[in-house]
Amino acid sequence: MEREQHLSISTNLSEMQTIPLKTGSIEKWKKRGRLLSGLVGSNILLFSCTLVTCVFSKDVEIWETDMLVFLSIMLVLCITWMLFQMYFSWKKKDAILFKDCQAGPIWMRGGIVFFGIGTIVMDFLKIIQAVGYKDCEPPVKIIQPLLQVMFVIVQTYFLWMSCKDCVQIHINATRCGLMMLLTVNLAIWVIAVTEESRHHTVELQKYFDGNVTSTNDSHGYSGNMNHCECKSKCTFSPTSYYYLYPFNIEYNLFAAALIFIMWKNVGRRIDDNSTQHHGIGPGVLQHVPLLGLISGMSVLVIGLVMFIMYEVGRENTLKHWLSLSTFYFFHVVSLGLMSLANLVGIIIFRLDTRSMDNDKNPSRTLDMTLLLSATLAQYAISYYSMIAMVATNPTTLLSCLTLIYSLLMIVQHSLQNVFIIEGLHRLPPNHLVNSHGTSNTSCSHCQQEASLQVIICEAEDVHSITSVPRHPNHPQIQHMSRRATLTAHLKTHLKKRKTMKDIYLFLFLSNIIFWIMPAFGARIRFDTGLEVKFYGFTIWAIITNVCLPFGIFYRMHAAASLLELYSMS
Repeated sequence: MEREQHLSISTNLSEMQTIPLKTGSIEKWKKRGRLLSGLVGSNILLFSCTLVTCVFSKDVEIWETDMLVFLSIMLVLCITWMLFQMYFSWKKKDAILFKDCQAGPIWMRGGIVFFGIGTIVMDFLKIIQAVGYKDCEPPVKIIQPLLQVMFVIVQTYFLWMSCKDCVQIHINATRCGLMMLLTVNLAIWVIAVTEESRHHTVELQKYFDGNVTSTNDSHGYSGNMNHCECKSKCTFSPTSYYYLYPFNIEYNLFAAALIFIMWKNVGRRIDDNSTQHHGIGPGVLQHVPLLGLISGMSVLVIGLVMFIMYEVGRENTLKHWLSLSTFYFFHVVSLGLMSLANLVGIIIFRLDTRSMDNDKNPSRTLDMTLLLSATLAQYAISYYSMIAMVATNPTTLLSCLTLIYSLLMIVQHSLQNVFIIEGLHRLPPNHLVNSHGTSNTSCSHCQQEASLQVIICEAEDVHSITSVPRHPNHPQIQHMSRRATLTAHLKTHLKKRKTMKDIYLFLFLSNIIFWIMPAFGARIRFDTGLEVKFYGFTIWAIITNVCLPFGIFYRMHAAASLLELYSMS
């Protein structure tokens, strides 16, 4: 008996010692799988960027054809893999055992659908235009946009259906497929940003040089299309789809962000009881944020009017100076109001003490990384502009406005980042969590909201009772006191929540207009000519074309984060 007990104890000890080794080996293989997929994706992305550099820096026709052929092959591979992955997940019942409810909120999937529709329209316009040049252009210029339409449709459906999945089998193959899909989206984004920046740079070069005889940049990437003429009826000009490039750019960025979260969730095991609430939160319709809605819509409408005046006034010198100065005034006032709103929100956060959620969350980590990374581009272009203004003549009206505008851009981005990141980490009020024993889960959040209304009604009913005991230590008196204290906390919480919803909505609409203006052609730091005179056209064009796309992306991503905070408030 003693020998058998000794053997059983030794066996149990040996099993307990092997468990950490097994867990460690699984974690190590997880890192190896991520490393393998990262190497695959980085090589695809770097090769794509190399081809793009050759196309846009050298006027060699073969490079453009090769790039389109390579991109078409990658699109076919991605479409095939997504179809296989969806079929595989449907066929194997044990392929998806866990789902991340925090991934793919409805506003993000809705944004992908919205921008995907704009991308499809742009590709159809490209196909219609390419058909007119079919006699003197390679067929790949028709095939590639057609494949891209199929890619957008399949990818949008794939992301809508599978964005929350945590795949548990064939993990490494899934990681490599997702990373290939991610890098293809980034490659398409690089091509779209480069082509749009090149188009705007050519237009600005004509404006500064006064050159009305422009090169035919109407078709293709190389810009050397003088030998190719439209053989059939050409309905659409190239400028018809240049205005749709912002939709293509944002679509690929939204898709890449969602695919990255899916890549992080491969092999992840999530407890369904710990999922947090996403989507339209409780109490959204209980308070209509009129102040935030009116102020935000005012900024949005005035910004659209200013943008139209700015575009129209570029043809006339006097009108251009007046529209540009007015445009700058609008930016300065709007950025000042946005900075003030962010500051008020941060102060409310400080007064409303809550616990912070420090658990691992791929979606929140990605949001923070993208916000802070994209902000660096705005910091850089603002500092370049400030140095140019101070070093030249800061006493003129446009120089002063440019200097103030650059300073406010830095201040507003800094305050907004602090405001958004802290808001994403905040848990429900401590007194609510302690009194109800609930966390911010998809089910308990709704139950908590219903409990708040019940407690307030009960507390008001208690105050209305006339015949109550007068002894202070009586249980009913103590119960009434606790109810009254909790009711006071709840009413304060509801007032703060109403204020925060106004701030969220105002900042959301303001960031939307600050995305629309540069995305659709407003190059305010170029049109003044002040930075161009100081740095030269080439250097300032490089600085602007590198920094501005990240600034545009920051505004859209900040608006998406603010919409999430609004729905969660």
